[in-house]
Amino acid sequence: MADTYAELQALSLEELKARYDRRAESTQVGLGFYREEIARREAEAQNGQMLAFTKQMRDMTIAIVAMTAVNIVVAGVSLFAVLRSAPLS
Repeated sequence: MADTYAELQALSLEELKARYDRRAESTQVGLGFYREEIARREAEAQNGQMLAFTKQMRDMTIAIVAMTAVNIVVAGVSLFAVLRSAPLS
């Protein structure tokens, strides 16, 4: 008999793994089991790559914002210096 959804939710991860290991001793698996595990691992690897890419994009965005702010300050200071030194007519 299978556990209910509520019963499964109540179990800790360690309890679920222990139950899985006990039932795996007397269970035969087909090729679908291995295909699903391969797909899961590939998806996990792809998720890790996407997370790393997202972090790089965040870091580059922060750097661009900082450089833009510095550029605005430098342009403002230069403009102020030019306007200050220009003779009034």
